[in-house]
Amino acid sequence: MDLKNVYDLLLHKLGTQNWWPASNEIEMLIGMILVQNTNWLNVEKSLANLEEATKFDLEKTIALNDEDLQSLIKPSGFYKSKASYIKNILDFYQNKYQEFNDYDTDDLRKKLLTIKGVGYETADVMLLYLFHRPVFVSDAYAKKLFATLLGDDSQQISYMSLKKFVEDNSIFALNDYKEFHALIVEYGKTKSNFLAEYQLSKELRGKFLFYK
Repeated sequence: MDLKNVYDLLLHKLGTQNWWPASNEIEMLIGMILVQNTNWLNVEKSLANLEEATKFDLEKTIALNDEDLQSLIKPSGFYKSKASYIKNILDFYQNKYQEFNDYDTDDLRKKLLTIKGVGYETADVMLLYLFHRPVFVSDAYAKKLFATLLGDDSQQISYMSLKKFVEDNSIFALNDYKEFHALIVEYGKTKSNFLAEYQLSKELRGKFLFYK
């Protein structure tokens, strides 16, 4: 299999996902922070609380005091740090979004990583869904899937090695990257194993050795 075969099989089995699930960019950004180290069901509870309190209005959300914000997002865990990170990311969005959008993708990623609370995965999710840049998000679901496809141990696959491997060896357009990420997450969430019988081509598996 090549990477396009993997994409096509996921799409055929799971259907179009149309991610990121959010009503506006404020909800999307908050969701990107809340989902860190938890599952989406917990995030949905926190988002429902925030929607009731602010309707995901930027000014109303930023105006929340720390105690109120922490209480609203408590279902997602790590609520004290995440409340701080939400304020950081919304401050960025309010004051620096247009400036950041002028950077090329590599420089933009470096800038995003300077925001406290934004790590590799969150930066790539922001690049993909907020800035609409064609990048691969090599999250835990992706690492697990590719460990199977590569015949490798997922613990030996680093975030950046998998990201670069997919980006260098695929011809995906922006919407393909968005859909691929969503499909991989859905595949991981459903605990399905219909890809367990497949492996990437010998050529691709050989190439991956250069990215480890």
